[in-house]
Order: sequence, then structure tokens, then C-alpha cells
Amino acid sequence: MYLDSSYPTAVFCIIATEFCERLSFCGLRTILSIYLRNILLFSEDTATIIYHIFIMICYIIPLIGAICADSFFGRYRTIRNFSLIYLLGNLLMCVAAIPVLDHNPTLMSGIGLLLVAIGTGGLKPCVAAFGAEQFHLPEQSDLLRYFFSIFYFTINLGGFVGMILTPVMRKAVTCFGDDTCYALGFGFPAVLMLISILLFILGKSFYKMKIPKRNIMVEFAKCSSYALIKKCKTPKSQARGRHWLDYSRKKFDQKLIYDMKIVFAILLVFVPVPLFWSLFDQQGSRWTFQASHMNGNIFGVQVVPDQMQVINPAMVLVMIPIFDKLLYPCCEKINVFKNPLHRMAFGGLAAGLSFFAAGLLELKLEKSYPQLPGKRQASVNIINTLPCSIIISSPFRRLQVLDAEKILRFQNLKCHNKTLYNLRVKAPIECHNLRLNKEEFEVTALLQELQEDSFLIGVDDHHQVKGYISEAVDFSTSISGAPKFRVDFVKNTNTLEDVTVSLTSTSGLEDVYFVGDQPNKTTIIVSPYIEIPQGVFECKISSKTRSELFLKKFHFSLGGVYSLIVRENKGEIKFVKLFTMSDPNSVNILWQLPQYFLISVAEIMFGVAGLEFSFTQAPKSMKTVTIAAWYLSSAVGNLFVIIITQINFFESQAHEFFMFAILIVIDMMVFMEIASKYSFVELEVDSSALIANIPNKPVTNEENIEEEDE
Repeated sequence: MYLDSSYPTAVFCIIATEFCERLSFCGLRTILSIYLRNILLFSEDTATIIYHIFIMICYIIPLIGAICADSFFGRYRTIRNFSLIYLLGNLLMCVAAIPVLDHNPTLMSGIGLLLVAIGTGGLKPCVAAFGAEQFHLPEQSDLLRYFFSIFYFTINLGGFVGMILTPVMRKAVTCFGDDTCYALGFGFPAVLMLISILLFILGKSFYKMKIPKRNIMVEFAKCSSYALIKKCKTPKSQARGRHWLDYSRKKFDQKLIYDMKIVFAILLVFVPVPLFWSLFDQQGSRWTFQASHMNGNIFGVQVVPDQMQVINPAMVLVMIPIFDKLLYPCCEKINVFKNPLHRMAFGGLAAGLSFFAAGLLELKLEKSYPQLPGKRQASVNIINTLPCSIIISSPFRRLQVLDAEKILRFQNLKCHNKTLYNLRVKAPIECHNLRLNKEEFEVTALLQELQEDSFLIGVDDHHQVKGYISEAVDFSTSISGAPKFRVDFVKNTNTLEDVTVSLTSTSGLEDVYFVGDQPNKTTIIVSPYIEIPQGVFECKISSKTRSELFLKKFHFSLGGVYSLIVRENKGEIKFVKLFTMSDPNSVNILWQLPQYFLISVAEIMFGVAGLEFSFTQAPKSMKTVTIAAWYLSSAVGNLFVIIITQINFFESQAHEFFMFAILIVIDMMVFMEIASKYSFVELEVDSSALIANIPNKPVTNEENIEEEDE
């Protein structure tokens, strides 16, 4: 005997297992992109592609897990076996992050990520279905509905804790001589996965377990292919009004055909679903990039862009009980949100509103973005490193006064491939403490299409005004939103040897830039851009023979792009100034809260309802398959994002956000049309399903027919 109002003990073991698994996965995923870029040294674009491919595999493998569970091993053994693969992948990631070992970290990380993707993918369709089948139906159908909310709550709680703990452990601990410890960051998820496996195995005595008696997926494929072939061979006049699966009635079991009709009806409902996940999964890419352009200072605490992803699971954790206990019961009294499809449709519209809000915010942010040169255009920054004002005559503008230590920006100049511009510079012979050999000089600037270059006005050791073209300014903001910094060092002589420019933060963090010796006396040396923490740094310039040539403190703000211009002449530092090439972020990151609130509402109504619909409507023999199809829609959604990103429809990110908002509204209209023709099934204790007695609402769009004529 059992009490209808009590949850089966097995459910708690399964929920605890899911909590540990989600904590492990989300913790690994949170630090993955930074690991790919900072440790394995992939570019940001390549790291992003690897990240999305990893997520796609995670959502494609559920189909394989479903086949294993429904056709070969059953859900218990499938979960156990894929968990062991998952654990092995975690361990490989941990070992790959240990730099003192003699191994190929890129190859080992790739294998580890593949095993993690296979492991978590194989688990996804099985855990929810295995937990749901522990209930006695239909007596515990109400508890089953709340189970999916609790299950989704557990997913978000595990993700929330993992997204907070794992990055903290990576940053707070130093190991193997590095200031971060990725080995611990990946080792922690491995320990959690081990705990997850132990909890799952300990609950074995409580589980209701079923071993497949037949290979349902093989029968599914055979029946589908046979029916399609028969339909194609049948004249159209005889095929009218028949469901295409009915052509297999002579050869296959009636129950199998009926169950397949239900599954195909569910799959038809899933057709518009991938677009929702296209929007939802952009929290980790587009929305994070948007946050990197914003000011993360909240009441004196600095929030970095990737930490904003925590807002979504946090909101979901708070709102799930509110929706289940307050909103849904009230709505059902007024005949609203009565079934999962109603909730899914509203959730899709809420996702559209979230992207509309993101688009409005992006329009505000775009006003502060640097204006980059377009096709057949170039821009140039002219920087005066002389101690006096100069007059510049150029094709851009007839005469322009440029004061000492100032910068002039000329934008959108005509440039095809590479274009040479001649500039005339007029400076007084007595230029402060510098004496020039004449008043007028001619310098040339070679500009390159699509670039914004820096042109430094200096002087050589013959007191001749000279121009130095630096490398292009890189305005792209890092995924963390950290300040970007480089050094432009103008050498007039080789008097100074082993020149270094060091930045030391108040916490003791130090970055050192080496200015190598060059064979030519007069040259410019440019360091690559690096990311540094925001805050105050002490800048010191030194050489082999002199420990301190220059000392000053600079402040760096999130989102800013900085160039430290240094000019040396005859062994002395004559000019040092930090120029802000791109202004720091000014719009506060809290303005993202409305879009995160809306996407969280969308996730609760769409995600929870979708899982519930996938399980409750599927035949007993194919429940894992329908849940796998649900997860597969997320993989297709990620593919949409990659394709749209690569096509690059719009130059404005705001316009792309608005496009997604419009597409999801159209998509939900299609979804509602399909959903309106779907007939819900009622589960019974020992049978797969019975059609609800709803007149004129068939399982599929076509009417059922009697036995096929001989």
C-alpha cells in the first residue's frame, strides 16, 4: 500500500542525484570558456565555437541515451553507465589542467569535454523519466505535476550553486605556480559527480525498474519506413483520409501503431520549440557580451559580466514556488493555463519580450560604442608627444592645432586597402625644453582599410620631427569586460637596455612588459593587448642599469581600452601618458534585470511545462524518446544561433535582438495553431494511454481510419 499524498522515497534519491550532477556540469561550464582562452590559448571566437559545439553535443546525445534506455538497458543501468563516462571526462579535464604533467592539455581537454558531453547527454532524458515513473498513476498524477516543478527547481539550484562555487574555487586558490587553479575548478565537479553516482546507486532498493522486453526503437524505425514506402506506392485516390502510419497495419501490432501516432503528434508539437532555445541559450553568449559593455559596479561591489548568468537560476528558484502555489491555481480558476501547451505558448511570448527589452538596452549602449571604420574607410588618432603645441596640415582638415600631450581623432577617411597620407607639421624651434632644427616638417601616415591606427608625432636624435605609425586599436571588449591595455614605446636610441614596463595592483598582482632591443635606433615597439583587473595600478618603467625611470599610478575601469604612450630619447624617458582609446562602461549592469526576469518567467512556463508534456503524453514504451526529442530541440536551437551569427544579417546587435523577438512571436503563433489541434491523452495504471474523450480532436491532423482494405 502507499499514500497518494506522499512522494515515493526513490524520488528523493533521484532528485539528490540530479542536484549533484547539475552542480557539477554548471560549475564546469562556467569556467570553460575562460579556460579555453586563457590556458589553452584559443582566440575568443574559437573558444566560443568550441563552447557552442560542446553544448550542442550535450543536447544531441540524449537521443542515444533514450535508445539505450528504451531498447537495451533500461533507465537505471543507462543512468549508471553514462554517469561513469561523465566521471571519467571530469577526471580527464582535471588532469589536463595540471601543468606539471607531461601531456598534451589541448588533446586531453578535448577528450575530456567529449566524454562529459556524452555522459551528461545520456543522462538528460533518463533521469526525469526515471523519476516520473516512480509515481503510481493516475492516483498520484497531481504529485507528478509538482515533481516536474521540483525537478526543474533542483536543476536550477544545482546550477546556481555550481556557477558561484566553481569560479570562486578557481580564483581563490593558487596551485602549480599559477595565480588560478583550474585543476581544482575541474576537480570539484569530478568529486560532485562521484557523489552523484554513489547517491544514485544507494537508492537502488527503492526504485521501480523496468528492463525493455523488446527493441522498441528498431520496431519504431521499421514501422515508420514500411508505412512511408507503402504510402508512396498507394495511388492518391486511395490514400485520401488515411493516416500514413495506417499503411503498416497488415504487418505491425495495432498497439505499436497507436503509440507511434501519439509520439509523432508530440514531435509535431515540438517543431517550433528550437527557436525558444535559440533565445534562451544566448544568455551565455550575446547577453554576456552585452554585459561586458556595461558598468558592473553595484553598491561598491564589482560584478563581472559572466556572473550575471547567475541571475536566471536565482530568479527561477524564487519564482517556481510562486507559480506553482499561487499563479497557476488562480489562473486555473479563470480557465487560463489549464494545460502545459498553454503555459508553453505564454512562455515563448515572454522570451520575445525579454529580447525586445535586450534590444532597447542595446540601443542605449550603442551610443557609447566606438565608431569603427567601414568598408573602404580608415580612422587615425594623431598623438602629440612633443612638449609644445603643433599645427598640422593634412588632407583631412586644412589646419589643426594639436596641443602637447593631446590626441586628435579623424574618422571614416577614404582608404582602399592601404592609403598613404602626407601631413605637414609646424612646430616652434624652441619647443619648451626641446630645440628643433627647423619649424616645418613633412611626415607620412600609411593607413589601412577597416582599421583605426595611432600616429605618434615625436622627434629623433637629430632633433627632427618624425611620425611613428602604431598598430591598429582593438576596440573589442573581452568576455569578462576587463580593461584592455597595451604599451606603445618609441625608441630613439639603443642607450637603454632591457626596458620593462610593469603594472602592480594594490593587491600585489604584477604584469611586466619587456621592450626588446631593436637593431634600428629609431623605432616603435607595441605590446599586444592584455586584460587586467579594474582598479588602481602603479606603473614603473625601468631598465637594466636604472631601476626607476618613471613611476606613476593609473586607474583602469571596466570596458576601457587604454594605450600607454612612452617616448625615449638619449636614455631618458621624455614622454609618458595613458590615453583612453575607448571610454569605460557607463550604463549600469542592473539594467539587464528586466530581460533576465522575463527570460526566467519564460523558462519556468516553457521549460517545466515542456518536460511535463513530454513525459505525461508519451506512451510508456517511448517516454525517454520524447524527452530526448525535447532536449534535441535545444541542440537545434544552438545550431540556429551559430548559423545566424555566422550569416551576420545586421551590423547592429540591437536589430538582431529585435529580429529574434519578432521570430519567436511568429513561432509561437505557429505553435499555438499546432497545439490547438493536439488531443491530450490520459494515462492509466497498466496501459500506455487512452485518448481523452474530446470530440472532433484527433491525435494527429488526419482522421483515424478502419483496417486497411485488402
